[in-house]
Amino acid sequence: MVNNMPISGEIYYWGERAKHVLEDPGVYAFYDKDRKLIYIGESENLRKTFTQCLETTFSQDSCKKATVYYRREFTPNQQQRMKELLEEYQEKHNKLPECNGPFEPDKDALSEMGFHFYKNIGEPIHQIALNIQDFKEKLPQIPVSSLEFHHARGDFAKWISEALKDSQLAEKIQKIDQTGEALRVALLVAFGHSNQAQCPTCEVQTIPAKTWKMAGRPDRAGERMQLTIGYYKCHNCSKTFRHVLAKEKIKASITA
Repeated sequence: MVNNMPISGEIYYWGERAKHVLEDPGVYAFYDKDRKLIYIGESENLRKTFTQCLETTFSQDSCKKATVYYRREFTPNQQQRMKELLEEYQEKHNKLPECNGPFEPDKDALSEMGFHFYKNIGEPIHQIALNIQDFKEKLPQIPVSSLEFHHARGDFAKWISEALKDSQLAEKIQKIDQTGEALRVALLVAFGHSNQAQCPTCEVQTIPAKTWKMAGRPDRAGERMQLTIGYYKCHNCSKTFRHVLAKEKIKASITA
């Protein structure tokens, strides 16, 4: 028997056929092998979301890998509908589906043991930053939707101030007013990303898309210069440019 579920209608087997669902906005529910509801989600394009889930085997989300069945409902107000479904489920069961998890900012997202990233209320992405350094290292991989969600609520500044006791950095974070990829860059700059460079066109601080090392020919003393170069694409004006991040002398290799 299917667990009590606000989404009505047919339950489908999770597999390649899910890629043929309509490219419309809607909400969906995932079930395990016993047809127990484990997750409620929403998407602007159900086909795109389902295809990504299938092709990546739910990426890093091990909880959703238990999915065997699913239901879906098309609606243009998918975010509001998902909120209603989660509230209805929680009212009936006194908890959220296990892969949605509880969302209690003071206990979860703002824990002293680390910052737990969410995409939305009831939608954890199962990524945790244990300290400032770990936070900075994870920032490039966190979805923009998660960064925007937490920053709009003031979660980052609150965690840094209350859990990490760094009021100066918290104040700097709180003043950031960017969105999208510009928000990611602003956060990295605030955290002191060492490879940032100024765009030569619009002068906006930018972080490298990739870096690499390049070594020159050895001089008479057997030393050669090694450069660390960054490749940048400005999130503000889309200008691409290169910037030398570091120079160091290295001894040439001695071969027999």
